[in-house]
Amino acid sequence: MAPVHMDLPAPDAASEPVTGRRRLLLDAAVTVVAGGGLRALTHRAVDAAAGVPQGSTSTYYRTRIALLSALTAHVSWLLGERIAECAQRIAVIEDVDEQARAARIVDEVVLLFVMHVSEPDLVVVQAELGVESVRTPELMTVLGQWRLHLVAIVTEIGSALSRAHAADRAEITVAAFQGVLLSALPRPQAERAAYVERATRQLIEVLRS
Repeated sequence: MAPVHMDLPAPDAASEPVTGRRRLLLDAAVTVVAGGGLRALTHRAVDAAAGVPQGSTSTYYRTRIALLSALTAHVSWLLGERIAECAQRIAVIEDVDEQARAARIVDEVVLLFVMHVSEPDLVVVQAELGVESVRTPELMTVLGQWRLHLVAIVTEIGSALSRAHAADRAEITVAAFQGVLLSALPRPQAERAAYVERATRQLIEVLRS
């Protein structure tokens, strides 16, 4: 089995990390949306969640679409970072035995999704923004960045495991992965990781076939 070389799409400028007060506000926006949906996302609500004086959020993000766009870029960056870290770990796996190496690749992907479900707010907010992007196309490009990275890694993994129809199956597999994360959230917290691990391993078998 040849080494996996992750050829991830170049990140969009909008997906660069934010720091300082902007990071505080966008982390607070994640909390607001996770708790009340996008209908709860207002400048005033973000100010309250961040514990800053009223008017602080509107100083940085004057309009609702500016706030939405910044939140979308922030969430995409957070998710994309985890995917990039997974890709880096996979790229340096050097087991000579093909079966052992394939098993380690699968373990890394499972870990990626278990880590995702350990941050339920991000899973919920990403789903909320995904629906909103259908109505607000300017969000689609930004939100799509992390998904492009995920499709790329799934395609590479599929190629490493079977090399048959990996690209064709990657999009569908990624959509299924996202569904697994959402379906895990109503379960008791103590059961989520095991559920995600079990479902992810079953999905990876699709890539092998």
